[in-house]
Amino acid sequence: MACNDIVSADGAVVGHVCRPDGETIAVPHRRKKRWWCFNCRKHLMHTLMRFYHVQPSWYEDWTHWECPRCHEEHVLFPGREWVREDG
Repeated sequence: MACNDIVSADGAVVGHVCRPDGETIAVPHRRKKRWWCFNCRKHLMHTLMRFYHVQPSWYEDWTHWECPRCHEEHVLFPGREWVREDG
């Protein structure tokens, strides 16, 4: 399990954020899509990636569009987030 420390302004560790282990794999049978990457400042072909948990977890698997240059998702304007519609 990967854990990151939460550090206060004075440098003291006040907590931890832990995420379950897993692997990220490209979604099969899904075409790449051209998106603007706000990190790289370029129009690039992004790949839809899915994070799968290694062991049972309370959290759901999630997907994101991965940039081929920075390997992160920066396809939305900074400050925006995806709206999930459960239907």
